[in-house]
Parts: sequence; structure tokens; C-alpha cells
Amino acid sequence: MHRLLTLLLTFSLAEARPWTDDVMYFVLTDRFHDGDPANNVPAGSDPGLHDPAQKDVRRYHGGDLRGLELAIQSGYFKDLGVTALWITPPVRNVWKSGPGGGATGYHGYWPQDFLDIDPHLTSATSLKGEPYPDSAEGRMQHYRDFVAVAHSMGLKVVQDVVLNHAGPVFFYDADGDGSFDHDRHDEWEQPFKRDGYHGNSVWGDIARWNLRRTQPDGPRELLGRKIATRGVLADMAVYGRKGFSGGSLGMNDGEQLECDFHSLRDFWTAPGSGHFDRLVNEFVEIHAFYLLETGVDGVRIDTVKHVHHGFWDAFTERLRKRLGPAAKDKLIFGEVYDSDPEILGRYTWRNDWPARTDPGLDGVLNFQLCDAARDYLRQAGEAHGHAAGIEKAMKTLSLDSDAGRPLFNPNPGLDGKNSREKSITFIENHDALNRFRVAGITAERSDLAQALVMSLPGIPCLYYGAEAALLDPESRPGDQSENGRRTLFGRDRALTPASARKTASFRTIARMAALRRAHPALRHGSFAPLWVDAPDSAEDDGIFAFTRGTASGGLLVLVFNAAAAPRTPTLPAAGFPPGTRLAALPVCGESLEKNIEVSPDGKLRPRLAASSAVLLHVPTSASRPK
Repeated sequence: MHRLLTLLLTFSLAEARPWTDDVMYFVLTDRFHDGDPANNVPAGSDPGLHDPAQKDVRRYHGGDLRGLELAIQSGYFKDLGVTALWITPPVRNVWKSGPGGGATGYHGYWPQDFLDIDPHLTSATSLKGEPYPDSAEGRMQHYRDFVAVAHSMGLKVVQDVVLNHAGPVFFYDADGDGSFDHDRHDEWEQPFKRDGYHGNSVWGDIARWNLRRTQPDGPRELLGRKIATRGVLADMAVYGRKGFSGGSLGMNDGEQLECDFHSLRDFWTAPGSGHFDRLVNEFVEIHAFYLLETGVDGVRIDTVKHVHHGFWDAFTERLRKRLGPAAKDKLIFGEVYDSDPEILGRYTWRNDWPARTDPGLDGVLNFQLCDAARDYLRQAGEAHGHAAGIEKAMKTLSLDSDAGRPLFNPNPGLDGKNSREKSITFIENHDALNRFRVAGITAERSDLAQALVMSLPGIPCLYYGAEAALLDPESRPGDQSENGRRTLFGRDRALTPASARKTASFRTIARMAALRRAHPALRHGSFAPLWVDAPDSAEDDGIFAFTRGTASGGLLVLVFNAAAAPRTPTLPAAGFPPGTRLAALPVCGESLEKNIEVSPDGKLRPRLAASSAVLLHVPTSASRPK
């Protein structure tokens, strides 16, 4: 009965709201809120891996599913206007890596058991006080309940998944003594071996760090369902064991497909391998379970370009087939960490194109647009860049590639939407890009960035803390570090859900979400650049204006001012005739006027405050543009 209710609620959510209507919120679960301190040091784990002060970004801070559940129930995300939660991988991780103090797997990207939820995240009892079994079954029950709580408040759940690697589940026995000398760097990492592989790999067995052989090692039964896993991930033969090359992380020459990620153990995903079909099928079985049995609505796939393209062909096709009718409502998007549109768009196509033209991934995170938006808005102090890169990134979505096809696949997926429509628009994340607001970046500039993300085409994705303009004071523009991965609602209570709701940043995002709901053009309308500040004029410095429109929903004009001073630019009227009166709706920052009229010479001259944005539109009863 529980599964039936979960499926019915998931079905109604997806049927009522396409993904292009969603506002996504990406949260590092460990860094949101510690809703249950009892799980901070799981039984038998190393207590030194947890930082009670929540200051050391390399250790666990205590955020968990209960912290998210409490926020969901309080209406926090609903009030913000968020409709989909993307959470970091919830599966059981290796908890420590590296010699000495090392780092921890608080973020979830070091999987050890793909069919168990990490005990740092789960509670002993449900929100109603009902006990869960103290086992993988109980932890999975809590995860299923978490998804159901989200669904009950109209929130979809996107689960981050890792198929490129496992955590540091084995070591390289560099000295040949048969034991893991974990203070030796060369037993965690070996240099990259292009030909052959390192034959000295040995499964780890350190319980206090959960550093042990990958699971599942055979069939499982969870939530009353038999899962036909075959122990493929527990077979050393499916790992490349080639060691690590530091330069490989940014390469596209094939080496990035073969290396470990530091001490993370790379799965060998080449289509020609003897285990290829078994590996694909194992991952399909695992992720079909999450999508069908726990009610998860979609998956975000980590490290896409570090896996052979042919693997994604097989995985996405077999997973969709396994999901059956539910597949059309499940979103499968990926992280292709690259701003080159040739590389980004490649994975929206199958590797066997042109024989097949249907989509590979439904969409990808738009790193090209992210970089361009940061160039425009993320300059030290009150400076600003130029928005021409944003115009180029938006145009790129419809351009052809050197391969003789569009860069991004225009063919619709099972839901009738294509990869351009399901491109994920964002301006900050947990990777090297990190938090938008660092030293020298004002809260007002951060708010303007979030408003831009929610105004442009694609599925907008906020990064946890954006709603409070969360600051990373230790970093500056251009730095690459983990410093931005701070706890949002910490034990010091410097910020609480109640105080976050009162910030200008929260109000800006909530207002923009309301505008998206009210104006279909913001969700799935066309995009056309209207004005990018000209080099020979000072009056439009920092200005970026564009239109969004639909045939039935009218035309919207959005004007952004990134300058630290007011601006009154002279803009084309976007087809509105002289005398047309447009309502001026505040998007971000101070509002200087409520209405604006197209001048006799056919121009728009809106007055904008510093670091502000405005939406201009003709009320329904007024005239339409030509």
C-alpha cells in the first residue's frame, strides 16, 4: 500500500507540473541543518570525523534527512518558491580518505554501498516517532519517507548518483606487505599507468572509516522488493586500477576516462570490456529501485565526461526501458564539467549518432552560461563585467556543431521536451566554482545573480544558502576551494529558517518564483537579446536587457543593471508601439517606477537603481506588441 501511495503521489506531481516549470534547489545534505544529532557519530565510526563546531569544511557537520524534513514541513521551500530538491548522493560512503587527517565523505561522492543509505543521514525513528529497524532496511525506509514528505508538500526529489567511481574501497599495496599502510600516500594513490593496470590492489577493511569492499555483493531485498543485483561492483575486475593523473581532471583526450579520481576507484566503463553489459545492468537495477520504489523523481549524474560515452547510451536506454511508463516523467541530467558547448552538448546525443537521433541525457548543467553570468556579475568590489557572454551562451543552445548537427539535441524526450528546454541554469555550486558570494561580492550582487538565473531559459537551479546570500569570507573571485561548503543553519544559530525568511535575498527569490508562476514566458518562452551595454556609451554601463515571449502569453522585457550606480538606458521598444504603457514589476533591488511608456521615438527608457532588475510587461487588458 505504501508503494502504491508513493507512486500515485509521484505520478500526480509529474503529471501536474513538467520539469520546465520547476525551480530546483541543490543542497549538500550534510551542510543544511542537523535535525538529529544522534546520528552524527554512527555506531562504530571514528568520532574524529565529525566536527561539533561545524567549522572544518573537510569533516562531517551533521546535516541530515531529518533537517530537510523539518524544513519541508515548516513550509520553508514552499515559501521560497522551490519545487524540486536536488540532494547530494545519500548512499553509504567511505567516511575517510587520505593519509594523516585526510578528508571525509560528508558530501556523498565516495560510494561504498549503492543500496544502503548512509547512517550519518538517517534517524532511528520517523517524524511520527515510529521506530525504524536498525539496518539497511530501516535506513531505506527513512529515505522513502523523506521522499514522501517532500511529495506531500509538492516537492520533487532529485537524487545525485555516481557511476564513474566508488570511494577508496581498495588500496594499492605499494610496499607489498599485504596490509593497508594508510599513512603512506602511495597506498592511497598510484601514478597513472596508460598501458596495463596496477596489479597490487587489495580490498580495504577499516570498519571505523567504512573503508571496505564495494556493495551490494549479491541480491538484496529492501522495502519488500527483491533487487536482482549480482555483486558486479564487488568484483575487482570491473575497476580500471590505473592510478591517478592530476592533469586528467581537465582533459578531453581519453585519459579522463581511465584514471582514478585521486583515491576514488574508477569503474572501467569501456563498451569493449568483457564486463560491460553486467556493469550497465547492475547500475540499471540499482537506480530503477530508487526511481520506482523510493519515489525519487529524477537523477543528476556525476562526472559524466569521465565515463565512456557508449556507456551512457546503454545505461539511459536500458534504464528508461526498465522504468516503463514512469520513464517519461523521470529526469536524467548530468554534470559535464566543461564550458565548451561542443563537449556539453555531446552528451545530449547518443554516441551512435547519426544512426540514432533520440536523446542521450535529458539535459546537462549549463557551465558555459554559468561562466558567462559570473563574468558579468562576479567582479571584485562593485565592478561588473560584460553580458555579451550570456548572449553567446544562449545563442549556442541553437547553433550547429562541427559534427554537422546542433550542439544540443533538439529532438524531444519521452516527455515532449528537448535538451535545450531541460538545460539546467545555475551560477554557483559545490565544485571548484563554489559559492557565488565570496569576499568582495555584495549580497545585492548575489541577489541579482539569482534573479538572472530565474529569468533565463532552462530549469533554474539555486544553490543552498543563496536565499540568505551566504558568504564565503575566506575566498575571492577566481579561487577554487571547498570553503563555500558551509553549514546553512548551524548550532551557533547565526542563521535560522525564521531569520532567513526575513532577508532581502529570500524575498527576491520568492518574488522571482512568483513571477515565473504568473508568466508562462519565463518558464518556456523564447529568448531574444535586446541590449548589451555599448562600449561607446556610459549611460548603459552594466545593462543587460532581453525579452521572453510566447505566442499566447505576451512579451516580457527584463532589464538588469549590474552597475553600482543608477542607470537610465535607452533601449529598443521590442515591437511595442509608441505610447504603449508597460507595468514595471520589481525583480531585484530598489524599484524606481511602477510604469513606463514607450516614447514617441519608439524607445524604452527605464530608470534602474544600482544592482537591480525590472520586468516590463503589458497588463492583459492593454495592447499587444506587433
